[in-house]
Amino acid sequence: MFQIEQVSILIVTIFLAVSFWLINKQLQTLQGKQKPNRIAAGVVKLVSWINQYTIDAMGEEYGRKFSAYIGTVFIYILVSNISGLFGLSAPTSNYSVTLSFAAITWIFIQGVSIKTNGFKGYLKSFLDPFAFFLIPNIFGQIAPLLSLSLRLFGNVVAGSTIMSLLYMFTGWVSQFVPVIGGFNFFGVIVAPVLHLYFDLFSGFLQSFLFISLTIIFIGVETPQENG
Repeated sequence: MFQIEQVSILIVTIFLAVSFWLINKQLQTLQGKQKPNRIAAGVVKLVSWINQYTIDAMGEEYGRKFSAYIGTVFIYILVSNISGLFGLSAPTSNYSVTLSFAAITWIFIQGVSIKTNGFKGYLKSFLDPFAFFLIPNIFGQIAPLLSLSLRLFGNVVAGSTIMSLLYMFTGWVSQFVPVIGGFNFFGVIVAPVLHLYFDLFSGFLQSFLFISLTIIFIGVETPQENG
């Protein structure tokens, strides 16, 4: 069944893939002390920040391993969240997108847990502290998958719904104005302020929360000296 978000997913993915390729090509051609352009320099600073943030939270070993994934997820979710400013339906308003990222994170969580505790220790953890805690422990393992996917999906959908209702309301109010009532001029006046919050501020906040929770969930499973 076709969903409008599928077009947005394709557009955002192609845009990011081409952007990454162009920026990487530009950085590779730099020689000596030659400075990159502003966009490339901004990307370098963003990558450095994400890399340092991940290492500070997870430790050197695991921080360097997961910083590329954390950075990629952050950039994709951020661009997806603000794509509404360009007339697209945010890819993150499709649950399959948020569930996919959450599922990848969940797999990493299980993988790090198995690496840290061994496979027998991993299975044994489902029986801690007593055997009858098996069911709660299973639900506890599934909780991050649902928490990550539903939190991001719910916030993005809520913002999109509020903006849709706003445009409907402003369109209804605008029609009472003679001559220009056919144009939703009231929405043009009111909407930018809310777009600033829902698409920019909230979009950045939800992206940051997703990677922060990802780091926390994975970091809990790492050895104490790396956590």
